[in-house]
Amino acid sequence: MAYNQLTSLDYFEIKNALRDYLRANSEFTDYDFEGSTLGTLLDVLAYNTYYTSFNANMSVNETFLDSATLRDNVVARAKELGYTPRSAVAAAAAVNLNVTLSGVNLPQSVFLKRGNSFLTNVDETVYQYVLLDDVQANVLPDNSINFTDIKIYEGLYISNTYTVPAYTGSYSIILQNQNIDTSSIRINVYESSNSSSFQKFVQSDNILNVGATSPTYFVTEVEDENYKITFGDGIFGKKLIAGQVVEISYLTTNADATNGASVFTYNGLIADVAGNTNFTVAVNSVTTLTKAFGGAGIESIESIKQNAPASFGAQNRAVTTLDYEAIVRRIYPAISDIISYGGEEDNPPEYGKVKVAIKPRELSFLSSYTKNLILQEIKKYAVAAVTPEIVDPSIIFVELNSRVYYDQSSTNLNSNQLKERVISNLTKYIQLSDTEKFGGKFRYSKAISTIDASDKAIKSNLTDIIMRKDFYPALNSSAYYEFCLSNPFDDDIDTQTLVSTGFVVQQYPNNIVYLEDRGSKVVLYRLDSQTGDKIVLNSEQGEIDYVKGDVRLYNLNIIKGSFSDNKIEIRLKPQYNDIIAKRQIYLDVDIEKSSFTLIQE
Repeated sequence: MAYNQLTSLDYFEIKNALRDYLRANSEFTDYDFEGSTLGTLLDVLAYNTYYTSFNANMSVNETFLDSATLRDNVVARAKELGYTPRSAVAAAAAVNLNVTLSGVNLPQSVFLKRGNSFLTNVDETVYQYVLLDDVQANVLPDNSINFTDIKIYEGLYISNTYTVPAYTGSYSIILQNQNIDTSSIRINVYESSNSSSFQKFVQSDNILNVGATSPTYFVTEVEDENYKITFGDGIFGKKLIAGQVVEISYLTTNADATNGASVFTYNGLIADVAGNTNFTVAVNSVTTLTKAFGGAGIESIESIKQNAPASFGAQNRAVTTLDYEAIVRRIYPAISDIISYGGEEDNPPEYGKVKVAIKPRELSFLSSYTKNLILQEIKKYAVAAVTPEIVDPSIIFVELNSRVYYDQSSTNLNSNQLKERVISNLTKYIQLSDTEKFGGKFRYSKAISTIDASDKAIKSNLTDIIMRKDFYPALNSSAYYEFCLSNPFDDDIDTQTLVSTGFVVQQYPNNIVYLEDRGSKVVLYRLDSQTGDKIVLNSEQGEIDYVKGDVRLYNLNIIKGSFSDNKIEIRLKPQYNDIIAKRQIYLDVDIEKSSFTLIQE
């Protein structure tokens, strides 16, 4: 009897293969399988084989990082590469707190205990920010206290204690909460339940420099997005003793829900060294030094699949530019895109440097405070001869001025509804394409095709492309500004290639002035209040290089920008409709400031 290979996952092919297998036996040569009891048995066998093959296929897929679909399996595969997926990250802010004490026998110094909270309101929802560590300050002669540069983090503060049982190997604890920020975990170990002194344990992500007495612990993600705390075994890390008490505190966070929050109110207690609070506290002010930033959700499956091999390749050291990108993503997860390059590639070249450009989510630039935090962490991985430097991305905004022609007889929608469809369709295209990123490319032909495909009633469109560069001037100081867009400009002498929004300079404080190009020069002018004519104030305020795509402004002393935040916008007409971002240039298609005019044919 011939043996049939059962390689198909199709039910009917499996059944036919089983039937052919039986017919090959002389006892069933002329047997009619349809409608017979044996036919029913063949159905059962085919279904069993089908389900077994499907389960086997899915099970094998879950053993590989690229094909696994369940998070627990993806995390397990990442562990094999020495990669710990990032937890949720709490948004952080920095504030100053000024209070005044009143009462008798006031202490000389007081504490803000960890867990003390500040409140903020975002979209009519109240969120809590807390301290992760105690903060001490002295009471001044006027009974006021200044707590400066307090680091606060969004989330619910949770503290639990565990008594170490008799065990063998390594002692571990599973934290039964989701959305934990693992960087907020603080662990103190007491010798007994009656002990007031404790030893602080610190988190480690590898076994380098971890000895038999090192007070350290390791954090790993386990089932259902929970986390396991594992202590040392006496070889790598200090071994805990039965009867000791472990105090664990941490935050469960709302991730990025409060990014950008800037107004906080204090809602906690202030105590002296002994923990007494027998005095009255009046809050004078809470000053925000750094707005809330950095909040992010737990690392996604797609991100784990991308970052685990990259992290494995980096081997916890920053040598190549890809190493820097992989490490920075772990340090600061709230990244829209990142690019790194050697200083020797810059113009002029800066040897011995690696430059990292970071585009954060929902913001244009990182604050100086955040840059310093990231740099401090990067230096732990960088080789001695290389100096890492974080640079701001050069963002080019792309605006579309589109006239869309449509046939009203082909649709029941009005012009506003068609406009919404155009904007929605174009937004989806931008999100799914490789446009908004470092090295991104805006493809004109695809953009106008997307507009035409928004509705069958749309017959054609005429779309112009404008590049926009925003900058924040150094107020009340004469400065030099250079904008390198790396895309050639249109040098049509009949129309202006460069135009700007209005601003105020020190030389002409009573006038709003503007910039435009004339030949290869950038001129400064104002508008006549009566005729509206342009009156040139400086015919050589700067230069424009149409071929290289550069703009240079000289000795410009700006005292007020165009908007409330003093931003100034410069718009330039590109020579080509395709816009390409190079190196630290980041493309951003600004749909909100684009213009879409629906015209009925």
